Amino acid sequence: MLNCRICLWRCIRALDTSASQPHRLRHDVASTLFRDQRRSLRTTTNAIRKVDARPTNLAKVEELSRSEDEPWKKSPQALSQKKKERAALRQKPAHDRAHNEVTGDLMWLGKRDPRVSAKDWNRRKRELQYLKDPLELATFVRKELGKDKSTEMLQLVRMASHSMQCIVSWNHIIDHLLAKERVSDALKVYNEMKKRAQFPDSYTYTILLRGLSINAHKSGALSKALAVYHSMSAPNSRVEPTIIHTNAVLRVCARALDMDALWGVAAKIPDSGPAAANPTTFTTILNAIRQSLLVDAPKGENEEEVAARRERGIVEGRRVWEDVIGKWRNADMVVEEELVCAMGRLLLIGSRPRDWDDVLSLVEQTMDIPRLVPRLGTAERQNAGLPRLRAENTPEEYRFDDAHLSPNKGSMRGQEFLALTPQGIGSAVSNPLTYATPSNNTLSMIQEACQKIVANKAAEEYWNLLTDPTTYGVVPDINNLHMRLRVLRQNRASANAAELLKRDFVGKGIEPKPGTFRIAMSTCVRDKNNHNSLKHASRILHLMMMTLPDADPKTATMYAELTLTFPLAKGEDLVDALTFLQPVIKNIRLQLSVGGERKYGKVGAVYLTGAERQDAIAALRKICGIYDKLINSNLIAEEQKAPFKAEKARLSAFINRMMFKDGNRKWELAKEALGAEADAAPEEGEGKKEGGEESNRKGGGWRARNALPVEKRRPWFSSRSASEAV
Repeated sequence: MLNCRICLWRCIRALDTSASQPHRLRHDVASTLFRDQRRSLRTTTNAIRKVDARPTNLAKVEELSRSEDEPWKKSPQALSQKKKERAALRQKPAHDRAHNEVTGDLMWLGKRDPRVSAKDWNRRKRELQYLKDPLELATFVRKELGKDKSTEMLQLVRMASHSMQCIVSWNHIIDHLLAKERVSDALKVYNEMKKRAQFPDSYTYTILLRGLSINAHKSGALSKALAVYHSMSAPNSRVEPTIIHTNAVLRVCARALDMDALWGVAAKIPDSGPAAANPTTFTTILNAIRQSLLVDAPKGENEEEVAARRERGIVEGRRVWEDVIGKWRNADMVVEEELVCAMGRLLLIGSRPRDWDDVLSLVEQTMDIPRLVPRLGTAERQNAGLPRLRAENTPEEYRFDDAHLSPNKGSMRGQEFLALTPQGIGSAVSNPLTYATPSNNTLSMIQEACQKIVANKAAEEYWNLLTDPTTYGVVPDINNLHMRLRVLRQNRASANAAELLKRDFVGKGIEPKPGTFRIAMSTCVRDKNNHNSLKHASRILHLMMMTLPDADPKTATMYAELTLTFPLAKGEDLVDALTFLQPVIKNIRLQLSVGGERKYGKVGAVYLTGAERQDAIAALRKICGIYDKLINSNLIAEEQKAPFKAEKARLSAFINRMMFKDGNRKWELAKEALGAEADAAPEEGEGKKEGGEESNRKGGGWRARNALPVEKRRPWFSSRSASEAV
């Protein structure tokens, strides 16, 4: 009955006097019961421990598992895992690597390239310790590339690419290689740059395309430029092509004379936006058209085919100019002088007189300089009494382009070059156009156009207008002065040509060239019917001897020809001409005989060879003709001819010697052989008689003697024949 705990608890509760505190009784009973249970459990656990204390093999395993001699720790698998664990701990997390790219921490340089020696690797590593900023790295790379250290800088940039974005440094290397004409190496660096996650920017493509343009003469430059340019338009390209890249690839096409590729690129240029055409685009296209017409000409063309091909090119240029004017009128583009001159130079190579005349209309349209000569085909030009255009080299179907000259009275061209008027009603509308400013290029172009349309008076007026300091103030350069001399030659203005040389060349310190005096002297030859043309030519010859270090043989030839063909020549004129020619003769003789190279700024005659030598000999022959004319005529008295005869004989002998020296190259080889034989000959009488007699008999003894050095020459009387002659 009392075996149940509940029953026992109820009996005790009924007998307990403290039944009024049930919670206390419950606590005491529970404590007694739980104490007994814990005692019984403790006794059982101790008994189990005493049983497990018996010696078994499990104790050794546990001991090995806690010791350093554990078999797993010595196994290859454990060692491999430990190695991988350490490598994983040493590796930087991804966020730390991205942080290093921003902060420039170059401690992570990647593995050493096998192509780089350990010595160079350590050098680059030490350099990168002080180049933790991309700007500092780019500055250092550019400075070292100036010392031609492209290999070292390429190693440095490769190492830096592991930890930072150094696109500018890559750009410097590509630019340096292209400047050194190493196109293949530059393209290899460009491809390697992309493989190293250094994505090219807009400047990279600009440098690459412009570098290919300056190396357009290299094989495959055009195809590589087109490949790079078209890759920018790919869907996955990070950089979109701008007009700068388009202009660069157009320049490559123009220099390669590939008009099909040029028009293919130009056709994709949008009408608006950042990739729209600018003045440089149109200038490149117009210059390419002109270059293709002049250089890329098929062989075996006749005059009609040349004129027709140029006509097609001029029509293309006129269509391009219509687009230029449309953009200029809409204020989408500013017309510059380079663009105007590109169109003008294209018109000047045309076959029609209308093309030449449109140059002046072009200048009026774009520079607001009014025409100083009426247009071809207008009544004003016919009433002005201007000379008729000759145009001998123009085919018949292109020659008569004027309305008052052509038989069929065809329609006039040049409407695209008419002056633009403000769009609006009334005179209150302002002109929004910005005109180009003329300079030396415009001045030469206008002078050439006036020469072609035979407008000499207008050429002078344009010259005075553009060079006037109060208007445009253009300071003429040597090309402008040469063009002005050509216009004066067309007008037979020998006096103005001589004055121009004295005032604009000598007076302003501009150093003339030999061609300058040739143009001026040809003006005097063309003006030979003028009484004073020979005097003007003498002034030009005198200026040539004052300014040029050596006399120009072609100028001297033209002066001598003018002296011979001068219809009003007197004896005094021929004597004065020979007097002016004396310093010229001396200088030409020095150039033909003992001339050398001019060194250290010293003045001395330069030895002439080739075609220049033949021109000098021709000049001396022409001067001999003046002596002949003076001696064989009755222009001077007989007693006065003696000095001229002697001078002519000396000059003729010199010409004969020069001709013999130039024509008989075998004699030169024989002279060298004789010199070598004389060096090998014995000093005393053995073998001297035969050689001496034979050489003197043939007239070559003095030549062989002069061919020897001075210290080895023998007296001329050493041979028996010479002593007998004495």
